[in-house]
Amino acid sequence: MGESQAIGIRLDNNLLKRVDKMGEEEKLDRSTAIRVLIEEGYASRSRKKAAKDYTAGKITMGKAAEKAVMTLWEFEQYLISTGYKSQYSISDLMEEAKKI
Repeated sequence: MGESQAIGIRLDNNLLKRVDKMGEEEKLDRSTAIRVLIEEGYASRSRKKAAKDYTAGKITMGKAAEKAVMTLWEFEQYLISTGYKSQYSISDLMEEAKKI
């Protein structure tokens, strides 16, 4: 981990209990458990946002994968795992192949 900065946040007691329980189960101190959860939450939000922008046609799949900090293959697999169905048909592929 690079340079870090201490911050103060307030957490609901129930959430803090769940964080502490996770920390105990994974043998992490509270600060590390919170950092892990923040990193995982940030990654999840990034993937969801990138997928939303891609499926809305706002960005290309390559740009979406970049925003999600994933390879193109990983992003495709993520889309499939979330139930995404491509509108790209075999006839579209055949048309593109003819142009090549």
